[in-house]
Amino acid sequence: MSNWKSLSFALSTVLVATAIGTTPAAQSGRGPAAIQGVVTSADGAPMEGVLVSARAADRSFTTSVFTDRQGAYLFPSLDAGQYKVWAQAVGFEAGRAEFALAGARADRSFTLAPITDIGRIVKQMSGVEYLQSLPQRTPADRRMVHVFKNNCTGCHTASYPLQNRWDARGWGVLVDLMTVFPSTGEPVPAMRPTEKDPGNRMIAAYRDELAEYLGRARGATELGDLKLLPRPTGEATQVVITEFDLPRTDLPLHFDNGSDWSMGTPSRFIGRAAHDAWPDAEGNVWMADDEVPQRTFAKLDPRTGKVTDYALKGSNGKTIPTHRIVVDHLGKVWAAGRDGNFSMLNPRTGEMKNFPRPAGMKAAVGGTLDVDSKGNPSATSTNGAITLDAASGRYTYYEGPPAREGFCGAECGGWGTYGITVDKDDNAWVTNPGLDRLLKVDSRTGKVTALEFELLSLPEATDLDRQRMRTVRGGQNSAPPGQKAPRRLAADPNNNLVWVALYTSDRIARVDTRTNQVKEYPIPTPYASPYAIGVDKNGVVWINTMSHDALTKFDPRTERFTEYRLPTRGTEIRHVQIDNRTDPVTVWAPYNRTNKVVRLQFRATPSRQTRASR
Repeated sequence: MSNWKSLSFALSTVLVATAIGTTPAAQSGRGPAAIQGVVTSADGAPMEGVLVSARAADRSFTTSVFTDRQGAYLFPSLDAGQYKVWAQAVGFEAGRAEFALAGARADRSFTLAPITDIGRIVKQMSGVEYLQSLPQRTPADRRMVHVFKNNCTGCHTASYPLQNRWDARGWGVLVDLMTVFPSTGEPVPAMRPTEKDPGNRMIAAYRDELAEYLGRARGATELGDLKLLPRPTGEATQVVITEFDLPRTDLPLHFDNGSDWSMGTPSRFIGRAAHDAWPDAEGNVWMADDEVPQRTFAKLDPRTGKVTDYALKGSNGKTIPTHRIVVDHLGKVWAAGRDGNFSMLNPRTGEMKNFPRPAGMKAAVGGTLDVDSKGNPSATSTNGAITLDAASGRYTYYEGPPAREGFCGAECGGWGTYGITVDKDDNAWVTNPGLDRLLKVDSRTGKVTALEFELLSLPEATDLDRQRMRTVRGGQNSAPPGQKAPRRLAADPNNNLVWVALYTSDRIARVDTRTNQVKEYPIPTPYASPYAIGVDKNGVVWINTMSHDALTKFDPRTERFTEYRLPTRGTEIRHVQIDNRTDPVTVWAPYNRTNKVVRLQFRATPSRQTRASR
């Protein structure tokens, strides 16, 4: 496969290095101006790693930067206008200011006072901080943290339920609901379990244990031993973060969108939108959306913040929702539709097309897809992959081998797949989360082979957990302690490597596509749940995590991780994509819970700040 998959678009403004103490030239009207200042604690000490955000009243995006070791921050050039600026750090009151930015520079410094009410600190925490703060003094309690993380964070980040407190009976009611409640939140009320469709068997299996543990952990008493993450330092602060609003067509933008940490993690019912995002060669970012009516594709213009929707009708006359999106080397936008077919939009001609499967074909297009070097899409399907010859419209299904002996099969609902990628030789790689394995579809022969991951060594896992791994169907959203659950994956565009997010084991895996040799790397923050992966032109791996409001960089050459924290609570990111035409690269990701799309642009060196383009 050629390198087109790793390329996107170039920045429209030349990156200009500006020392943090330099005053930009005076501008008038709506020309560029700068906001800078210093953040200190109540005792006057500088605070490194504080997020400072700025938003103009007439703009649909928010820009954020971090303070450095001296507590100083500097925004890239901003248009003149009326701005709100706020500084946030967990455990501290937010600093806030509102003013007109009219000249070359505005100086705004903040002093952050510590919060003494532990309940208010808890409300600010991210998902991983909740998980690390849960009681786990005994092996049994540590096991239950894994049970919760593996089964109660598949559809939402951990912070959403854990910001609340109920007794064991109340938690039991919620667990019962979650066994039958789909991630979309529909239908309402949720379905009732039946013998044919009992809901999530894995969650049901742990129901009583979860209710008892959560009743102790998040019941009558507040969390006492908070495990707050240290604020970012050094390289992790050298980033400019821009969050673009992604309005829903059916609901207004809501004030509780995760930007104010004191309000906790927002509900996704009013905030859910883009699932995947992919930049193109023209400077636009395309998104898949399986929730908003009248939206099959969405296009963001980062220069203006404008979002344009495209609706493609299916055979039933309704707009086709989409889950995954890819822009191919010709600029065509491909999506996996909820109707079980591939859909395509050609931005150059305006053509939108749905490719219906032949009548009687049981295998359907699943939730994720990728495109090969010939422009033909492949998607996940039941225990395998399904491909389309775009020229002829012909579908082909490739079925994987049965699970290894002793693992429950069709009687448990089959073996689900979730992630797919196409490597540089056009072979498709598919994840089987419930079986801890990958499937490889050979592009020359069509043969499907399985690559099993080694069992996870988790001291807290019990014999019962290991039995449930074999006998209770586990999918991408639930697993017993001790399972790795490979989720989404990405091929290195220049090397014979595929990188895999091992969702429930807090690891990523490198697979040599020629030898099938596997090497695993634990990510630095426990309980973060790596979900999806992107690989840039330099072979650097980018990871999003379900319960950690951060994007993580892994450099295979140094085997070093760098976490870039995000300004929003409850980001719930499910996809990450790289723009390789910038230097350094630019990283994009959609917030699935909070109606935003985020862009990360990296400052060149710790000692100098970089002007980022809009």
